[in-house]
Amino acid sequence: MSVLNCIFNYFKKHSHVFILTLFVIAAATALTLAPPQLLKIIVDDLNSGVKERLLDYAIFYMLLFIAIGLINFLKEVLLVILSQGVGKTIRIEMLNKIHKLSYITFSHLDTGNLEAYFSNDVEEINTLITSGVISMAIDAFKMIGIVVSIFIFSPIFGGITLLVIPIIVLFTMWIRKRMYKAQAANRALEGNVNNLVLENLDNVVTIKSFRIYENVEEKYNEVLKNHFKTNQKANTYDAVFSPIMQILKMILIVLIICLSSADISLFGMSVGMLVSSIDLITSLFNPIESLGMELQTIQKSMAAIFRINEYFNLPEDEKKKHYDINLDSIKLEFKEVSFSYDGKNNVIENFNLVLNGSDRLVLKGKSGSGKTTLFKLAYGLIKPTKGTVTINGIPTYLMSDELKRQVFGIVYQDYFFSGGSIKDEITLCNDISDDAVYKVLHQVGLDRINDIHAPLVVTDYSTGELSLFNIARAIILDSKVLFLDEMNAKIDSLSAKRIIEVIDEVSKNKLVMSINHYGDLLSGSKIINLEK
Repeated sequence: MSVLNCIFNYFKKHSHVFILTLFVIAAATALTLAPPQLLKIIVDDLNSGVKERLLDYAIFYMLLFIAIGLINFLKEVLLVILSQGVGKTIRIEMLNKIHKLSYITFSHLDTGNLEAYFSNDVEEINTLITSGVISMAIDAFKMIGIVVSIFIFSPIFGGITLLVIPIIVLFTMWIRKRMYKAQAANRALEGNVNNLVLENLDNVVTIKSFRIYENVEEKYNEVLKNHFKTNQKANTYDAVFSPIMQILKMILIVLIICLSSADISLFGMSVGMLVSSIDLITSLFNPIESLGMELQTIQKSMAAIFRINEYFNLPEDEKKKHYDINLDSIKLEFKEVSFSYDGKNNVIENFNLVLNGSDRLVLKGKSGSGKTTLFKLAYGLIKPTKGTVTINGIPTYLMSDELKRQVFGIVYQDYFFSGGSIKDEITLCNDISDDAVYKVLHQVGLDRINDIHAPLVVTDYSTGELSLFNIARAIILDSKVLFLDEMNAKIDSLSAKRIIEVIDEVSKNKLVMSINHYGDLLSGSKIINLEK
């Protein structure tokens, strides 16, 4: 997948928008060329004393500009539709890409850069559409039509015009190269700025507690300073471009007027042709100037396109497979398992373990000893560097998401709620009956909830009760294996014991793995200390 593929898929799905785009380009080009041609006829008639059709010409001239206004309005509406449609298509494909990334690849992405992909970079592509490609196509056709019209009036006049165009093109190319470098650097620095802002927000309590304002400010100022420099460099080129274009236009018009004043027959044109040609010259520089600005927009957007294409090219996870598995009898096996995050140092090395049926295991050990890594290996979030982790002989890493939901239930120490109803938060929007949800709430001790369709407001519940929601979420699908990932790390011992009682009750026929914090209170638990 790439940005170009996303745009192609959008037009393929919305062919009527593509046809309308072609119509707008053709109409905008034709309407731009019509007023100078009519102006030539009006001036020549006036110069020869013909005044009978002047009112008709004036009305037609007015109607032309009304038509130009209408087609420009249609163009702006079309650009909004296109930019929003293409932007939506790109974001959906980017979200699909996230689902295909391996956990390791995803974990290496900075939060700020990831946010910049979805926000800043996609917005730049929206700008590319609204102020770039389509407008550039219209302006290019306008420019060609104007040059052809001038040549029809006078080859000499057309030749002078063509001599000026390469100068403008070279100047535009000079600006483009420097703009591209500045915008590419600016794109990359925006990700750093976003990442630092999010980092400071996440750690605001620590920053305020230890009064490390100066360190944070110094780091933030350095990033902002570099971002400002690259942005200022790009803005300087932007500011220089338009005035120089205006000066070149005035020089050409003055040159034509002076030469015509010296010898009206020099260009072989009538007065009407001369007036129309000057009008065409004025019209010619408008699309050329716009082309220069649009090229800058395109160059700026190219950096965003390059970054998003890099994101689309990130390595994807292995394709999952559908397996048939006997859920009545569960066997989880680690066989000679080793794992390394960096490809050098093993966090887990030659680990062997077999758990059956309703076994209960508690993993202990200091931070970094590999407890959470074993969990991730067990439910197939990561793939062993060496060895295999299987459920009934099936590699957990290759199990489909549907099968994993049937087999695994995970209770995290943190609470992940998205503002949905109580039912949605517990079922994760799976198709589960209200009665089943109320039954699970009763099982975990949340009987006081009498309306599962009300929003889940986190502040309405204690820390212990929020843990119970996590448990309800884990057992609602009657998963055969429960993982308790330090779920009691943030609550008091009394609440923890109550939750353990709930776990004991709802997991009588389940395989349970737990990390530290009161997990050994589960009846019949075996303990493995990974430090040993």
